[in-house]
Amino acid sequence: MKDKLLVGRKPVLDAISAGTELEKVWISTTLKGDVEKELRALTRSKDIPLQYVPAEKISSITSTKQHQGVAAMLSLVEYHKTEDVLPHLYEQGKTPALLVLDGIEDVRNLGALARSAVWFGMDAIIIGTKRSARVNAFAYKASAGAIKDIIICREPSLTKALQFLKDSGVQILVSGMDASDEISNINYQEPIALVMGSEGKGVVRELVAMADGRVHIPGTAKVESLNVSVAGAILMYDVFRKRNIK
Repeated sequence: MKDKLLVGRKPVLDAISAGTELEKVWISTTLKGDVEKELRALTRSKDIPLQYVPAEKISSITSTKQHQGVAAMLSLVEYHKTEDVLPHLYEQGKTPALLVLDGIEDVRNLGALARSAVWFGMDAIIIGTKRSARVNAFAYKASAGAIKDIIICREPSLTKALQFLKDSGVQILVSGMDASDEISNINYQEPIALVMGSEGKGVVRELVAMADGRVHIPGTAKVESLNVSVAGAILMYDVFRKRNIK
């Protein structure tokens, strides 16, 4: 699996207008005028991550200087919206189990979490358009291809996505070292969304404030924390065990 790029203004504009799934768009910081305005408006309307970078960066990404200040990466997965996915899960008679990733910027962690999510039967992964690792070839490899086997929702606002989940009867469980509840005390028989944050910053305060419960994994505390992909796997296993093992 290799990343596929679109290079140049017209190919990228045409792809966005056609509804092609794009992982990210890069625009040169020197690009001005109508093209820049159109790209900015289109990416915002489609919730596609947009980054302004020096032209040299785009040359490095595309291996060419003939990029006209614009490049994009095609998505390896189809992105969904939480507000579309959750009702469908309920209609199927499922008790939704969702993994929400806040600020996971390492593609290897993203891939490993996706692999565990598939193994333990999670229904979907929710990520943000900002402060999130790209679902690229490295993430695909780290997931052993499993990242294509689970629904991925990409949201411009995780705060709004979590509020929709709460309003829809999903309990929000935030993982953190300073949390008060051990995983053994959580009722996983209800619809749940497990929120995992980055190892450095954890879950942002806005999302922590929305939590119905805060959960930690007990241990010796001889190290500062667990790797987020390891912690996520443990929590997802606990969900699977309590729901499926009699």
